[in-house]
This record gives sequence, C-alpha cells and structure tokens, in this order.
Amino acid sequence: MMLGLLAAPLAQAEENLGDDTLSYHLAKADLVVIGKITSDAIGTQDEVGAVTYGCEFQVQDVLKGNAEMKGRAITVRILRFEMEAKDRHPQLRKDGECILFLKSSKPARPYWDTADLWFGVQHPSPSMARALKRLGAKK
Repeated sequence: MMLGLLAAPLAQAEENLGDDTLSYHLAKADLVVIGKITSDAIGTQDEVGAVTYGCEFQVQDVLKGNAEMKGRAITVRILRFEMEAKDRHPQLRKDGECILFLKSSKPARPYWDTADLWFGVQHPSPSMARALKRLGAKK
C-alpha cells in the first residue's frame, strides 16, 4: 500500500521536474536524436576555446523532429566550449552513445550542427530520452 502511494508522486515528478529546461533546449533544436557516433570525432579548436568535432552519427531514435531520420546515418558538427582536456565530453569518441540537440546547417551544407555549445551533446539517459520524446510530441 505504502509503495503505491510513493509510485504516483515519483511518476509525476519524472514528468514535471526539469520540463522547463528541456523545453527550452527543445525549442532551440530542429532535431533531437539519440544514437551512436560511428566515426572518429575529430576536433579543431578556434582561438576562443570553442572546439568543433566532425563525425558520422547513427540515429537510433528521434526524440524531436522528422521521424524518418530514425535509422539513418547523418554527418554532425558538435560545437563545444573546451578550455582543457577535462572539458571534453567522454562520449565524443567512436562508438560513444549520446543525445544530440541539432539544428540544420545552411542549405548548401549536408550536415547538422549542435544547437548549443554547452547543452548540445548529452549523456544517453533513458529518463531524459523519455522526457524529451514526451515533450517533443506536445509541440
């Protein structure tokens, strides 16, 4: 009985906690996907500490955007602020799994860019993926 009383608030909390933050980042992105980096993530750094990684990405699921992208391989540019080695995201490697918040690049370019330098690549959390899919469906 007591366990049942706790389960409902926990389920509701999962649906509501962080929705504002996730909704904000969803709004900045044209496409949010979960999947795997399938090539070496090669980074180049500019003079202000922003690093651009180019790689191939296999989309396992679409959390927001064109559902036809599921199962496709896409080219992505992951832009991040990195001032030292510890700033590098641990999933930015071949076979690294992550959630990407992407925006379409200029029409002449056949790749996707991350939508945010801080939040564009995230750990592949199943809870976050469920919340993003739920929120993405509301839009």
